[in-house]
Amino acid sequence: MKLFGTVKSFDTIKGHGEIKPEVGSDIIPFEKSAIGWEKDRLPTVGQRLSYETGTNNNAPCALNLQTV
Repeated sequence: MKLFGTVKSFDTIKGHGEIKPEVGSDIIPFEKSAIGWEKDRLPTVGQRLSYETGTNNNAPCALNLQTV
């Protein structure tokens, strides 16, 4: 199921970021490897994305990020 949110932060050096979901209040982390578009275009703070949820090391994370 696709969910929607905005990029709260993205560390270009570490390749990790966080999404603020449109529904719910828990921030969800993501890794650069979850980006579903050209890897040379990095996510920017405030950018709206669709994503799916999964787990990484038994913790929730965002997967299959797409621009909206």
